[in-house]
Amino acid sequence: MPEGKLGVVESKFADIVWAHAPITSRELTQICERELGWKRTTTYNVLRKLCERGLFQNDGGTVKER
Repeated sequence: MPEGKLGVVESKFADIVWAHAPITSRELTQICERELGWKRTTTYNVLRKLCERGLFQNDGGTVKER
């Protein structure tokens, strides 16, 4: 687990990833749009931040846990 805690928004996002992993980034954007009301760019930004923190990995468009 990476250092630090997840915020409320990050936690909701992480729960979605954990429930569906491995998942394509396209499917993830569709779920986040439906469940969180996010645009595609918001999903990708949060995903990028959590990948940088070492929580997830985006490998060729497939999102999975590290």
